[in-house]
Amino acid sequence: MIQKDKPIEAVVIGSGNVASVVVPALEKAGAIAVRQVYSPTPEHASALAGRLAGAEAVSDPLAVDMSADLYLVSVKDDAIAKVAAQMRRNDAVWLHTSGGVESSVMAPLTDSYGVFYPLQTFSRGVEVDLSVVPVFIQGSDVRSLDVARRLGESISGKVYEADGPMRAKLHAAAVYACNFTNHLWAIADDILRRETGTDLGVLRPLLEETMRKALTMRPADGQTGPARRGDRGVIEKHKSLLTQDEAQLYETLSQHIMDYYERN
Repeated sequence: MIQKDKPIEAVVIGSGNVASVVVPALEKAGAIAVRQVYSPTPEHASALAGRLAGAEAVSDPLAVDMSADLYLVSVKDDAIAKVAAQMRRNDAVWLHTSGGVESSVMAPLTDSYGVFYPLQTFSRGVEVDLSVVPVFIQGSDVRSLDVARRLGESISGKVYEADGPMRAKLHAAAVYACNFTNHLWAIADDILRRETGTDLGVLRPLLEETMRKALTMRPADGQTGPARRGDRGVIEKHKSLLTQDEAQLYETLSQHIMDYYERN
């Protein structure tokens, strides 16, 4: 039975990047008391359980304690349905942490299911100020929504309701803003190391100014560079200095920028 003045008895399913950052924060905030951490990889389950107060590490689905009040599923998107198929149905609240997966994937497990989605990039061992991280929640009923909100408000000042289609769009935008951008930084770092003997650090002032502009004006208004100017001569020169794969991506992005500003 979930009580408002006590931590929610919880089982964590998964021990990856999101769980390794968010679960200890939830327990520290007094929102949950973790009974077990389940992962098919025993070392991973033990690593996360060892950071919690009294949590047991388990790697056998049949060993998962089914008498908890909350099950927080924090695994890769394409693994959520597989994990759900391994678990037994009960009357607890089940929440997953994905932005791109419908909450109904857990409907076979319970009538009270939903989503607890912190929109942030997480890495093991890297601290994150969760108080400023937006958390998007969804619930199939009042109980699951209340639990998702309680978890969100225990660590963040920015908690919002969002259904599946909205979360999917948020997730897609986040991939552009974070994952794709980081990959472009990786390519820039490769070029600098290979061709100049420097690394991405030499671009730090440029990166900081680019980010400052992106957060203080509409990014489309701050776009600069040869593609924005339509300077095909510079574009072709740059492509000649790059590997075939790099040049192909450079051309695709440049053409997209030019087309974007022709349309707008």
